[in-house]
Amino acid sequence: MVKVKVAKNAGFCFGVKNAVDIAKSNAACGDCYMIGELIHNKSVVDELRALGLKTVDSIDELESVRDGATAPKVIIRSHGAAKATYAAARAKGYEIVDATCPFVAKIHDIVEKHYAEGYHIVIIGAENHPEVVATAGWCDGTATIIDSESDLEPLKNYDKLCFVCQTTFDGKKFGELSKKILKMGLKTVEIFDTICYTTYERQKEAARLARECDAVIVVGDALSSNASKLYELCKAVNSATYFVHSQSELKKINFPRSGVIGIVAGASTPTKSIMEVRSYMGQEFGEASNEEFINAINNETTASYREGKTVKGTVLSADEEGISVNIGGKNDGFITKEEACDEGEYKPEDYPVGTAIQAVIIKKRDEARGCVLLSKRRADLMRKTDEAVEQIRGGDIFEMVVKKDIKGGLTGALGTYRVFVPASQIRLKFVPDLKKFVGKTLRLRALDIDDVNHKIVASQRVILQEEKDERDKKAEIFWENVKPDVVVAGEVKRINPYGAFVSVDGIDCLAHIDHLSYSHITSPDEVLEIGKTYDFLVLKTDREKQRVSLGYRELQPHPFDKCMENHPVGSVVTGKVISVLPYGAFVEIEPGVEGLVHVSEAAASYVKDINEVLHPGDEVTVKIMAYDDQHRKTTLSIRACLDVAEKPASKPTAPKKAEDSGVYSDKLDNTVLASLLKNVNDDAESADDDKKD
Repeated sequence: MVKVKVAKNAGFCFGVKNAVDIAKSNAACGDCYMIGELIHNKSVVDELRALGLKTVDSIDELESVRDGATAPKVIIRSHGAAKATYAAARAKGYEIVDATCPFVAKIHDIVEKHYAEGYHIVIIGAENHPEVVATAGWCDGTATIIDSESDLEPLKNYDKLCFVCQTTFDGKKFGELSKKILKMGLKTVEIFDTICYTTYERQKEAARLARECDAVIVVGDALSSNASKLYELCKAVNSATYFVHSQSELKKINFPRSGVIGIVAGASTPTKSIMEVRSYMGQEFGEASNEEFINAINNETTASYREGKTVKGTVLSADEEGISVNIGGKNDGFITKEEACDEGEYKPEDYPVGTAIQAVIIKKRDEARGCVLLSKRRADLMRKTDEAVEQIRGGDIFEMVVKKDIKGGLTGALGTYRVFVPASQIRLKFVPDLKKFVGKTLRLRALDIDDVNHKIVASQRVILQEEKDERDKKAEIFWENVKPDVVVAGEVKRINPYGAFVSVDGIDCLAHIDHLSYSHITSPDEVLEIGKTYDFLVLKTDREKQRVSLGYRELQPHPFDKCMENHPVGSVVTGKVISVLPYGAFVEIEPGVEGLVHVSEAAASYVKDINEVLHPGDEVTVKIMAYDDQHRKTTLSIRACLDVAEKPASKPTAPKKAEDSGVYSDKLDNTVLASLLKNVNDDAESADDDKKD
C-alpha cells in the first residue's frame, strides 16, 4: 500500500492567485491584452486565452488607440514590467490593469528609490527571468545581474551598491552571497532580502518531504523558476524525484508499490493540475492521504452557503437601495447600500451589469427580499486584511497604533486581526510604564499568526535588535576600513561654527573648520552644503572615543602651487596687508597664499618702524623674490618694485653688485640673496610661532 502526502503549501501563491483572478475578471471586456505570459504555466495561460484574453510579447506590438475610441486594457503580468512599459502603454491610449505580485512591486520601489539616490543596482537572480528583466527596467537597464560568487569581483569599482533578489531565488544561496558581499569591504552597501516568504516555506516543506518520502512528485511547468528550484532541491535530497506538468506524464514513471510518495507544487501550479495528480495516485494505488488539503480544495466548490462564507458573483442590477448579485445558487444575493463600500460613497453607476463581485454572506435568507444578504464592505476589509497578513507572514514589518495597555502587554488591530505585543517585546530594555505607549505607533513583526481566531502575537524588540545588530555590523566594517589617509564619501548632516558633522556609512565624523579651506572662512557653509555628499580624507581616528577627524581641503589643490604657476619669481603683483609685525608685514597675494615683506624691503629707504609705512588692509604692489616649496613660504619686496619703477623700461641696464649701491639691485649676488632669504625665513618662522601663541 502506498501512502500519499500532499504539501500544504502546494499550488498558487497569493501573488499568482491575485494575477489570475484579475485576468479572469477582465476577460469579459472583450479587448484586453496580456504582455507576455501572465504566469509560467501553459495550462493557465491557455485557459485565459480561451476566455478571450490576447497575448503580445511587448507593448510595441500594440497599435495606438484612435482618438475618441474606448481604451482597451493591458494586463501587467505577475512578474511585473519595466517602468518604460507603463509609460508606453499610457502613451498609446491603453488602460493599465496591474497584476504585478506585491512582493515584486516592492522590489521595484526599492530599485527606483536607490537608483535615484545614486546607487548602482545589483539584482541577484537569473539574467533572462522575466521578473529580473522587469526589475532592471526600474533603473534604466543599468543593473548588474549576478547569481554566483564569481560575479562579485567587478562590483568593487562602485562606491554605492544596492542589492535586491529575485523573489524565487534559492534562500540558502542568497544567504551565502550576502555574507560574501559584506566581507568585501565595499564603501556603501544596502542588501535587501526580497525573496518571497512562500518560497522559503515551500523550499523548507519540500526538503522535509523529500527526506521523509520514498519518492517525490514535483508538479509544475518547466518554465516556472519556482517549480524548477523545488525539483532541484528535492532531487538533491531524494534521487527518486520526478518533475511532471500533468497526470498524463505519471504513466511513464515506475513508482514503488509501497511506502510514502510526496507531492509538492510550484507557486504557479493550478489546483486542477495538483488534483489530477492526486486523483491518479488514488486510482493507481488505491489510497491518497492529507485529507485537510483535499477537503480544503473540495470545499471551494461543494460546500453549501453559510454565514461568514465569502462568495463570488456577478451584478444583476444596482439601484439606490443596493446591488442584486447572481451567486450561482437558487437564490440571488443582495448587498444593501450600507454594506456596499468600505471606503467612499455608494454610487449605483459604479456597478454595471456583469461586474464581478466578491462578498460575505451575513444572512442565509432574508425573508423580506427572498434572497441571501451579502456584504461587499466586509469582503473588501477582509481582502485588505488578508493581503496585509499574507505579507507579514514572511517577516515584513507592519505598523500598529496601540489602542490599549493590558496586563502583560499592549493591544491593537491589523484589519480584522487583534494584535498583542507582550511587554518583553516592546523595547530592548525593560519597560516600566506601558500606558505611555497608548496612541503611539509601533513597528512590528509577527511572531505567531492564529488565522482561526484572528489573533497575531507581534514584537517590536526583534526589529530593534536587528537594527542594532546591523548598526554594530556596519560599525565593525567601518572601523576595520576607515583609517588615516583613506578617502571616504560622507554626507554633511549639520554645521556648527567650529566644523561640519559628516555621516560616513552611518557613523558621525567631524570635519573641523581649519581643514575645510586653505583660505580664511568664518563658517563651514561657505564650503560645504548640508545634505550633499563629498569626498574627505581621514586625518585621525579614535575608536575608543568613537571619534573620526576628516579633512576636505587636503583633497583640494593647494593655492601655493597655483600661485607659483601663475606668478613665477620676478612677477609683480598687487596684494593686501594681512598683519604687521616688528620685522615685517604679511601680504596676501592670492586667496590662501601670504608672503613676507621684510622690514628692510618695505620702502626705498631705511625704515625704523614698519608701522609707519604699512598697515593691515593696505593694498600694496610687491615683487616675488623667492619661493620655498618645502615650507610653502614666499618672500616679497615692495622696495624692488620701487627700484623697477625708477629705471627706464625701454633700455634695461646691467645689474649692479650689491656692494656698489646703497639699494638692492634686481639681481643680488648669491651670498647676499642667501643671507636675505635666511633672515626672512627666520622671521617667518618667528611669525608662525607668534600666530600659534
